[in-house]
Amino acid sequence: MSRPRSRERGIALLLVLWIFMILGVIALDFAQYMRDDAMAAVNLADETRGYYIALAGMNRVIYETERYRERHPSGQPAAPPVAAPGTQSQEDMEDDDEPTCQANGQPCEGEFWGGGWTVTMYDEAGRISLNRASRPVLSQVVKYLLQGGNKTTSMDRHASKAADVIPDSILDWRDANNDTRPNGAERKYYAKRGYGPANWDFSTPDELLRVRGVTPALYYGGDGMPGLRDVFSVYGVETQIHLPATTAPVLQVLLGVDADQAADMIAQRDGLPTTNGPGLGTNSTPTATPLNAQQLNAQLMTQGLPNLFVDGNVLPRVVRIEARGDTKEKRNQSHVEVIIDLAAESGEGTRIMYWLDRAPWDGPLPGDATAQNG
Repeated sequence: MSRPRSRERGIALLLVLWIFMILGVIALDFAQYMRDDAMAAVNLADETRGYYIALAGMNRVIYETERYRERHPSGQPAAPPVAAPGTQSQEDMEDDDEPTCQANGQPCEGEFWGGGWTVTMYDEAGRISLNRASRPVLSQVVKYLLQGGNKTTSMDRHASKAADVIPDSILDWRDANNDTRPNGAERKYYAKRGYGPANWDFSTPDELLRVRGVTPALYYGGDGMPGLRDVFSVYGVETQIHLPATTAPVLQVLLGVDADQAADMIAQRDGLPTTNGPGLGTNSTPTATPLNAQQLNAQLMTQGLPNLFVDGNVLPRVVRIEARGDTKEKRNQSHVEVIIDLAAESGEGTRIMYWLDRAPWDGPLPGDATAQNG
C-alpha cells in the first residue's frame, strides 16, 4: 500500500514543478510586455516632443523670412545697414539683418525647450520646373539617373525603353488631350490601374510615382545619386532656373557631372574654395571668378539643351523647408517638410501649399525598388 502513495507524492511534485514553470513563463512574458509598453510610451513622448521642436524651428525660420520680406517689398535683398551715430540703434541694425536661415540648402540650427532643431530651406526657383520642362530636358535628366551618372555606361533593353517611355509619359500626363505620344501613356493605359492622367500640370511632386515607367528608386534616388524629387519642382511657373538658388543635384543631372564636380560648381558660384572640379579650378582659396549663368548655358548648348539658367539675386517666394527635431534616440527624430508661398497674391500672407508630417522618405525603399511602373 505504501508504494502507490509514494508514486502519488512523486506525481504531485511534478505537477507543482510544472505549475511553477508555467507561472514563471507567464511572469517573464508579462514583465516583457510591461517593459515594451513602457518603452512605447517613452518613445511616443520623445517623438511628440521632437515633432513640436521641429515645428518650432520651422516656424521661427518662416517668421524671420516673412519679416525680412516685409522690410524689402521690392523683392531685392538689401546691403547690410550702416548705422550713423544717433540715428539707428544696434538693435535696429540687428533687426534688419538677413534671416539666420537662407534658402540655399545649407542647414541652420537652434534650440528650443531643451532640444535642438535643424532647418534646411530651399528656393523652388532653383529647381527644374516639371510643368514647363521640354522633352530634351526631361530626357537628359532621366537618362542621367538611369545610367547612374556615368555616360559611358550602356543601358540594357529595359532601361533604354524606360528612357523613352518616361519623358513621353510625363508630357502625356500634363497635356490637355488624350493623344498618346509614341512611347507615352494616356487614359487607356492607366484605366486598368484605377486612375487616369491629370491632363493638367502636376500638383504635387510624388504624383510622378503614378507616371508610367517611374519607379520608387528613380523618384527617391539613393547611393549618392539624386532622384527625380531632388531636381524637379511643381510649384514654379518659370521655365528658367535661378542660378543663385540652384542646388548641386540640379547641376549634376543637367550638365552630366558627378556629385563632387557639382559641389565644386556650387562653391565656385558662391566664391568659395573648390576641390577637384575639372575646368573649375582646384585651389584652397576662394574662387576668383564666380560661376555665372552664361557659362552654364554654354555647356547646356553643347548637349542640345536650351538656355535654362538666369543670374540675379531675388528674395525667394516659394520655398521648401525641411525641419528635424533632434531627440536623444535617432529612431525618435521627427522630420517635417512644408512647401509654402511666402507672398501669396490673395493677401493671406504665407500660404501652405504642401505639408508632410513624416517626410521625406529617407530610409530603404519598401519592396522591390527596381520594379518598373509599367
